[in-house]
Amino acid sequence: MEREVSNNGSLMTLLRIILALALLGSLIFAGARIYRRLPAEARSPAPEVVNEGQVKRLLTVSISNSLPNATLNSPIEVYPFDLVAARREFEASPRLAKQFDDFLVRRMHDISPLKANTHSRGDAVAVLNEGDWWLHAFASLDTGETIEWRLPVVIKDRNETIELSRENAYERTKKF
Repeated sequence: MEREVSNNGSLMTLLRIILALALLGSLIFAGARIYRRLPAEARSPAPEVVNEGQVKRLLTVSISNSLPNATLNSPIEVYPFDLVAARREFEASPRLAKQFDDFLVRRMHDISPLKANTHSRGDAVAVLNEGDWWLHAFASLDTGETIEWRLPVVIKDRNETIELSRENAYERTKKF
């Protein structure tokens, strides 16, 4: 009788070990599957802003003549980030965040911007690698209105110039 009880005890211990190993294996498998489905930029560290050996281009940002007396707030921030691809990813799986702004903050938490200071004539110039970038800028109008821009920028085989206007603004606010 004692032998039968000890066999049951060792059999239960063996069964517990097997179940624990199966649970651990399934957790590791599930984690690896989720990691493989992440976008490439979410898995890899943020790219360097300007790498040696890559072609560098100038991005010039200026205020449109349609915004009289506008002051471009310095600095303008340029991120190595594909905003269009992020928008597509958000729209493909809207459960990730309730608003695109929340999704964008989560996706860009490790990306450092390149800051381009505004010159006395009201424009800013940045030296960038070829690729996809995201521009974020603010301007103040003499009416008390503030305009914000969030624009995708693609730097390819030539220098780029972006003119900030009311038409390509992201948001306009006014303080009372």
